[in-house]
Amino acid sequence: MATEGPAVRRVQVAEHPRLLKLKEMFNSKFGSVPKFYVRAPGRVNIIGEHIDYCGYSVLPMAVEQDMLIAVEPVKTHVLQLANTNPLYLDFSTSANNIQIDKTKPLWHNYFLCGFKGIQEHFGLSDVTGMNCLVDGNIPPSSGLSSSSALVCCAGLVTLTVLGMNLSKVTNLNELA
Repeated sequence: MATEGPAVRRVQVAEHPRLLKLKEMFNSKFGSVPKFYVRAPGRVNIIGEHIDYCGYSVLPMAVEQDMLIAVEPVKTHVLQLANTNPLYLDFSTSANNIQIDKTKPLWHNYFLCGFKGIQEHFGLSDVTGMNCLVDGNIPPSSGLSSSSALVCCAGLVTLTVLGMNLSKVTNLNELA
């Protein structure tokens, strides 16, 4: 049986108050409108907390809370990240020289991990920049995988900006 890509559901911005608010904040921040949005839900492990990376089975379940990112690809090689929560400071870097400071667990590092993971997996050296505005309603440190949702969103954002169709990626497990 062929592996299906993640479901793509087109939603009109005007139909969803959260998307409309995110669009307005994006316009205020970057002076333009986002070209697309990406969403990844939080999750809870019903069984198997912290054993997945040891090779044991888990039973995760998606929750309603999520990460949502508004995105605009740009012609420069600058990656600009902003957050709707003022506690999380804006961040900007070269899209082709991602450096992640592992000593500081800053919010943007999770985005950079997803971005850099896709970049390295596909051996990409000349990646276009983008403006991204992140909005999350997963409570931090709640055990609902807010950081994983942000990493997943970043990967999906990167694949989309690069024009890669997920249904054509033959082995999605290689992205993990």
